Amino acid sequence: MSRFGDAIDFILHAREARSGGTEVGGAQLLPMLWTHLELTAVSVAIAVAVAVPLALWLGHVGRGELLATSLANVGRAVPSLALIAFFVAYLGVGFTNVTLALVLLAIPPILTNTYVGVRQADRDAVDAARGMGMTGVQIVRRVELPLALPLICGGVRTSVVNVIATATIAPLAGVVTLGDPIIAGGVYGEDGRLGAAILVALLAVAAEALFALVQRAVVPRGIRLTHTPHRRHRTMRRTILALLALLVLGVAAGGCGSDDDEGGATGTAAAGATDAATQAAASSDRIASNPDNASTTIVVGSKNFTEQKVLGEIYAQALAAAGYTVKTELNLGDEKTALKALEDGQIDAYPEYTGTALLSFFGVPTDELPKDPAAAFEQVRTRFAEDGITALPPTPFTSSNEVAVTRETAERLGLTTISDLADHAPDLTLYGTPECRQRLDCLLGLQEVYGLDFKRFVPVDPALRHEVLANGDADVSIVFTTDPQIERDDEVLLEDDQGMFPPYNSTLLVKTSLLEQAGPDLAATVEAVNRGLTDEALQELNARVDLDKQTPAEVAEAYLRESGFIE
Repeated sequence: MSRFGDAIDFILHAREARSGGTEVGGAQLLPMLWTHLELTAVSVAIAVAVAVPLALWLGHVGRGELLATSLANVGRAVPSLALIAFFVAYLGVGFTNVTLALVLLAIPPILTNTYVGVRQADRDAVDAARGMGMTGVQIVRRVELPLALPLICGGVRTSVVNVIATATIAPLAGVVTLGDPIIAGGVYGEDGRLGAAILVALLAVAAEALFALVQRAVVPRGIRLTHTPHRRHRTMRRTILALLALLVLGVAAGGCGSDDDEGGATGTAAAGATDAATQAAASSDRIASNPDNASTTIVVGSKNFTEQKVLGEIYAQALAAAGYTVKTELNLGDEKTALKALEDGQIDAYPEYTGTALLSFFGVPTDELPKDPAAAFEQVRTRFAEDGITALPPTPFTSSNEVAVTRETAERLGLTTISDLADHAPDLTLYGTPECRQRLDCLLGLQEVYGLDFKRFVPVDPALRHEVLANGDADVSIVFTTDPQIERDDEVLLEDDQGMFPPYNSTLLVKTSLLEQAGPDLAATVEAVNRGLTDEALQELNARVDLDKQTPAEVAEAYLRESGFIE
């Protein structure tokens, strides 16, 4: 009950974000609630306008049963996230494109129910109306439509609940709904996730109750009497189940998290890219397998984006080559989720960025972050040691946030530094990950350190941060230094002339107790494979996953082989 009470408190009162720098909860939820309602209303209204007339005509002429059945089956089979991802990939992000995806999800129940309602209309009543000289349109409007209203309302109710639930993933496509706290748990915390899930569940229940009242109001009295207590009880059971499902979704989301804001380039490599991994570690010694290590089991985790998965696989395979028994738990979620898994013993190690740790875990203000990578690592190492976690020496590469524009934009506006945006920001749209709005190393920092007031900020899935620049949706986008698209798409990185972005070298966090049990081979193996992980190497490895469609496991193995660590 304590967690539930905290979630209610989040709904009622604003608090500082977990990442610091801004308030979340309370009144801050009202714009999200409004957008959620607007997105639902527009999507369902369009679906009704399309599906009802079509189904009335098909039902009246007695055709289209295969169409109605197929649409219903497709609507149930196609995952909501997949449909939205498809629309975003081909049409871009934004309210309109998300609405179109939700319309397609809302149409099948309405069309199917309307068609079935018309076909089940009393044939004697229809024949009598035809015998009285009514036209086809009059029969549809005065006989078949009223008789079909109960099922039509049922279809609309189903669609509304479906759209309310599905709209929670809209923030991944640039539309901030009540799903934002569920997705961006690193910002809103577990209370925010559960609080948002409660609000979404209440919306679904309220919509179910509202349409039940509408149904009773519009259905003719003679037909209304056929709505038996048994059917009412069945509807109530369905409502309760929907509420429970949405609450479970909110709680379960705690284990999923969101895409992180630092590192993890989802890149592509241009033809003829240098095999940086081979050159960087060509002199490294082969990893020797020690049979004594087999008694030690190591669970390696990672966060939920390309670069992290590649790093996780590199460490896992290298440690396996050293003789350890290794398991993996990759794709854990954001940094908060990954650290919690480490602290709770679900995993024994995972790669983290020094800047992320200082900002997100230890609350170091942006203006106090060390600019020297070695100093940043020393702070991270010292602070984690107090919690029984060892930070092993970091990688050469740093995967920092950067501000990117297209070359055309840079030349047109004369942009070379972030400060150059000051005169143009009110006319420009900035895109970044959902957490960016509350991060001091992202939008908040741009506002506070550089004084930039952009026309609009749009949250977007990290995988789309370059695409929104290329297709013109974004004027400015937050990207990562290890993104190979920067060179491929001829993007311009604006110089961080006021030193806002801290170093983000990667360090492997390991439970100290496990490190002591594992012996010296663990640290030595990690130090060896780290030597070749330069900026250029990470760009290449990330590109192999996203351009060549190799798996992180395949890419990691290739790196270890090309670098001479394994045969």
